[in-house]
Amino acid sequence: MFMFLVTFVASSFAMLSLASPVGRQTAVCPWNGVPNASNFVLLAVSRVDTSIRKPLALVLNGLPGSSTAWLGSAESTDPIVASKFVLSDGGITAYAADGSLVGVSNPVASENGWLSFLLPDKGVTISPAEVYCELFNTSPYGVEFPNTLAVNGGDSDHFSLCKSSTSDEFVVIYNAVEASSGDAGFEWTTCTAVDIPVLPK
Repeated sequence: MFMFLVTFVASSFAMLSLASPVGRQTAVCPWNGVPNASNFVLLAVSRVDTSIRKPLALVLNGLPGSSTAWLGSAESTDPIVASKFVLSDGGITAYAADGSLVGVSNPVASENGWLSFLLPDKGVTISPAEVYCELFNTSPYGVEFPNTLAVNGGDSDHFSLCKSSTSDEFVVIYNAVEASSGDAGFEWTTCTAVDIPVLPK
């Protein structure tokens, strides 16, 4: 009987260790994700043709002087507000080339959601919305980009790069659908489904 109990306990610990998650479970991140990542850049990679890749940055969407910036293609904008990021407890902060903090993440709508960032006044401290995480691909075959950005509970499968309807910039939209009424602010027919790898800087 004693040997049976020892064997049972040992096998239970082994099963628990095999089932241990890659990251800690949070409201933002699933088992294969983490809410923290330091000093990274973002890339949009087409899900149809992975050779199509666009560096991402915070863009002003043709609205100079705006207190909000949006995540979009660095190739379609000038000037770039920020292209370096830090993820902390699910919130993203964005940094200018000189290292100064220039943007904090806003909440993301569950449909036609722009990945927007508030641009606080200098010296003003504002906490970012904690809606993001970094997912790890657990495929035993390996992938080119093992770490990807996810939002709203760990969803990394519904990002698109779409042309803004107010400028020539291409912006990242979460769960883009054809607007049934009103203007969602982007041209739905131009949208391309993308993954967003998180790349160490």
